[in-house]
Amino acid sequence: MFAARILGWTFLILAILMACAEGIATLGTGSYVGLANSEVLSIMTGLVPEDHDFMASKIMICPAWTTIGCLGAILLLTFRKKVRKTSFSK
Repeated sequence: MFAARILGWTFLILAILMACAEGIATLGTGSYVGLANSEVLSIMTGLVPEDHDFMASKIMICPAWTTIGCLGAILLLTFRKKVRKTSFSK
């Protein structure tokens, strides 16, 4: 559980840094295209995703920081410390 919380915080911080970097890059001169999920998948696995499924193609077009941030938030919410209250506690 501790490792999952650390991984969740790491993903969330990484997503914030990626969003800030994309925001700064768009303010620069010239055109900037953000890093999409399909590009991250290609970098990590070497495979090129295909556009057969409508929902999967919509997810692959989204910016990578949104998916990594959602994954980090889900990990943090799933593995958060649970406070156990007994009948004797206030």
